[in-house]
Amino acid sequence: MSNLLVLIKKELKETVRNPRFIIFTIILPLILYPLMGLIISQAFTSVSEKTKTGTILVVDMDNSNISEYLIDSLNRSGLHVILRHSEPNISSLDSNVLGVIIIPKNFGEDFLNGARPTVTVYSVINGVSISEQGLMSYIFGIVGFMKETLKYLLAQMNGIDPNLISNPFTENRKIYVRNWGKLMTDQDLNAIFMQVMFWPWIMFSMVISVVQLSATFLGEEKEQKTLEILLTFPVRRTTILFSKVVGSGILAVLAAIFYTVGFLIYMNSFSTMIGQIGLTIQLSFDPVSIILTGLIFFLALLFSAALGLTVSVIAQDTKSAESLATAVIMPTMLVAFIVMFMDISSLPTYLQLILYAFPYTYLMQGLKYVYIGRYQFFIIGIIDNLVAAILMLSLISRIFTSERILTMKIRFGRGRRSRLT
Repeated sequence: MSNLLVLIKKELKETVRNPRFIIFTIILPLILYPLMGLIISQAFTSVSEKTKTGTILVVDMDNSNISEYLIDSLNRSGLHVILRHSEPNISSLDSNVLGVIIIPKNFGEDFLNGARPTVTVYSVINGVSISEQGLMSYIFGIVGFMKETLKYLLAQMNGIDPNLISNPFTENRKIYVRNWGKLMTDQDLNAIFMQVMFWPWIMFSMVISVVQLSATFLGEEKEQKTLEILLTFPVRRTTILFSKVVGSGILAVLAAIFYTVGFLIYMNSFSTMIGQIGLTIQLSFDPVSIILTGLIFFLALLFSAALGLTVSVIAQDTKSAESLATAVIMPTMLVAFIVMFMDISSLPTYLQLILYAFPYTYLMQGLKYVYIGRYQFFIIGIIDNLVAAILMLSLISRIFTSERILTMKIRFGRGRRSRLT
């Protein structure tokens, strides 16, 4: 028993002294997850701030006692209501207008006669993000409040159909996406939201796999001393470098295929539910969109392969290469998380410039622009990814064609500090 305790104590000491344990088990989780929580919290805070300062435009085309009763109820609830009597141009609304509610003619008369009048509701959002989805729900929640208001009004009357009390009017929901200049239904937007959030992560998983694989490839060769032998062969070092970039890309694509198949099987279990709620819209790709998306994806793979090889060049062995690759991947995923789930246009200008300089931004955001055919976004993304790939390949080429490829190294070892020699 004493020997067992000694061995356990030894293992614990060696683990705690291991820099990899400190960095990846303690430091990174303490930094990464709070930041992710902060991002989500910021998204909901953004919604809360907009609802406090934003206005609701109510168009009363009925001018009946019932419509006035509804508007008074909205005012009493603390909402910033602007009253009009003519339908506005949705595309030219002020930026502080969150939604438009149009009460049609004969609304009060139809309501009192037991019919269900239709109220048209516009939710005006800037784009597709979690915060904008929250604003959309907020506007439709106001409509729910209006229904509840009329429900209580009908409860004070006699001779009204009980079914009308539970659902006093139907609604024709519409969402205007300001950044897209498009008008659509909430079901259409939800369907697009699911697709533009799902497929970019599939592609992003591929490029992240390239970083990990390319870092591991060279790390194994350095650990097994086969790289030194390979460099003595009568083969240009740039050829060796290119073969590693292509090889890591091929393996990443194969791995992503299995990842995609498995995830689609998982998602298929929800197909019945999706069909029942009417989310049937599919993003359509024209040849130009396919070519532009493919170019961005290829350049992102190229950049990732060069990034992984750069990591592996300065690593001593496979474990060190994997650790360094993880240290690069985790912040990259954090930025991708910000890009995917926040409305970039709502951020300060300097943050927008930083995020748009990030090569993977265009991969994560691309499908949103496929839907509206805004090809200039892809052109900018191709240029950005091409410049990033060239810079990274230039860096790794300079290292790879010099003797520094054998002398530059970072090692994570037990009981030792990480060091660069």
